Amino acid sequence: MKKVIFRLIGLAILAGAGYGGYRYYKSLPERTDQIPTAKVQKGDVVIRAYSRGELRAVRTQTLTAPNLFGTVQVTDLAPVGSLAVEKDLIVEYDDSERQSNLEENRLALQSVDEQIKKAKADLAITQSQDQVTLLRTRYNVRRAELDVQRNPILAEIDGKKNLLTLEQQKRALKELESDIQSRQEQAESQLAVLAEQRNRSLLDVQRELQRIALCKTLAPITGLVSIRQNRAGNFNFGQQMPDIREGDTLQPGMPVADILDLSELEVWAKVGELDRANLREGQEAVLQLDAIPDKRFNGKIKAMSGTATSDVFSGDPSKKFDIIFSIDMRQLLAGVGMKQADIDRIMATAEANAKKDTNRNADPFAAAAAAKAAEAGQVSDDQGGGRGRRGGGNGGNSGGRSGDAGGGRDGSGGGRGDRFANMSDADRQKMSQLRQQMQSASPEEREKLQKQMQDLLAKNGITMGQGRGSGDGRGGRGDAQGFPGGGSGGRGDGRGFPGGGRGGMDPLAMFSRTPGGFTDDDRAKAKLPLPPEQDSRAQVLLRPGLLADVEIQVEKLNDVIHVPAQAVFQKGGQYLVYVQAKGKFEPRPVKLVKQSESMMVIASGVEPGEIVAMADPTADKTKKNGEKKSAQGGNPMGGMPGGK
Repeated sequence: MKKVIFRLIGLAILAGAGYGGYRYYKSLPERTDQIPTAKVQKGDVVIRAYSRGELRAVRTQTLTAPNLFGTVQVTDLAPVGSLAVEKDLIVEYDDSERQSNLEENRLALQSVDEQIKKAKADLAITQSQDQVTLLRTRYNVRRAELDVQRNPILAEIDGKKNLLTLEQQKRALKELESDIQSRQEQAESQLAVLAEQRNRSLLDVQRELQRIALCKTLAPITGLVSIRQNRAGNFNFGQQMPDIREGDTLQPGMPVADILDLSELEVWAKVGELDRANLREGQEAVLQLDAIPDKRFNGKIKAMSGTATSDVFSGDPSKKFDIIFSIDMRQLLAGVGMKQADIDRIMATAEANAKKDTNRNADPFAAAAAAKAAEAGQVSDDQGGGRGRRGGGNGGNSGGRSGDAGGGRDGSGGGRGDRFANMSDADRQKMSQLRQQMQSASPEEREKLQKQMQDLLAKNGITMGQGRGSGDGRGGRGDAQGFPGGGSGGRGDGRGFPGGGRGGMDPLAMFSRTPGGFTDDDRAKAKLPLPPEQDSRAQVLLRPGLLADVEIQVEKLNDVIHVPAQAVFQKGGQYLVYVQAKGKFEPRPVKLVKQSESMMVIASGVEPGEIVAMADPTADKTKKNGEKKSAQGGNPMGGMPGGK
């Protein structure tokens, strides 16, 4: 009996302990073990924006495949990643077909020269024969005149014969003079035709020489060689396209390589919309390269995009703003262990490259607008000519479409040529002389001549447009007055003058310039740069594409209440935090003072030391099927990636 009582007492004790544990479990706050928390803090807050960017070159020069009117095949190519000095050989193309055409054109030119010599010799012989015949005919006329003077002493019938003979000789002399003049004009016409054939053959020779010169592409600036991918073939989506290699056949105008100027670099990064609202151009920043983790470099915000973009392939659906940071190059070069003399040399190279016509990224966010403007440059013209390309913006007025002033397709977006119709003949002639003087003028003299031309145009009430870029276009024929006429399209000078077709230009002048500004001696001496494994120059360490962390100090606030950004929620048009009280979380509205991607500064609603939830505790815990549900009602304020 006692055993039964002891067993019942034991079961009662176990039942009481189980019930007490169950009650204790029910009294615990819900999801306490699943909700992260943070403590409300008060103190000085430095709001910082963090981002991660990529090192890029400020200036790049893109080298494209030339239009050789034939096969464009790569025979020699600079190594990828090599550091090329100005005038180094980057790409060389097969010129065997062009050399063959050059020999044919030279033979054609020699043939025309021989025809001209033969025509001149035949003309000299014909002129000598005509002079003899003319002298004989004039002698016959003189003799007939003397016979007429004898008529008073001769019979009447003999006098009549002498008069008829005189008229016949005079008529023969007149016909002979007319025939000689016709033969002379015919011979001059034949010589003119041969001269035009010679000019055409000479143009063909010069054109082939120019194309042969284009078969060697030299480095316009000192920089890193980056080889483009070969997009000439047919590749499927997702397939890796190979880089351009020796032996590849390319399309004219296809990008082949980029020359990246290492003397001036910048960092491209992205920031969220909350941080973007706190940033401004010129703001200080601190940058740290992954390749140099133990050093930090000073920088500034150089440019910011006005619209946000998203990368669908990155897995992050949020949109970001592009930010460009400049970097202290002297500090950066010293950080890689470069000597002061080398730093001064590189900075001098940066100043020299900045003055050249390179693709600067000073306004990189306007690239789409410039590309759209370039498409508008392909305009047609009734007078013929090639296609003009606009460099963006409006160009000059001197090379526009043909009107009274002629012209062809304008190279830099010029206005209509008929605006010169109000100029007097003297001003037109003076303008033509100034334009011809500009062909051989030095840069200093060219500026003076342009000033004189602008003054002359202003005198006639003609205002020149302001053009940004420059473009080449072949002008059509001029009108009967020949101003500014056809010829080849010149390059706009950035001020819209004299962009477009250059009137009255020598047809050979368009081929007299060396492509790219390099001489034949430069092309003959050009050599490929050393491969990167054989080049030990220090600036090669700073390659575009290196990753960097960016820290921006936005603002410093003294003695303020702040919580992590993930602790603030937006519901029903107000900001809420969930404060832990008596084992549960209760919502409490707050008023924000400052917000960033990682921190929220609060004016009122919470007190320092209180515990707030970092996730929404009101979210459903289970689905209808009983499985655990993923967290709902997430934090919209902290939805974007938080900072450090």
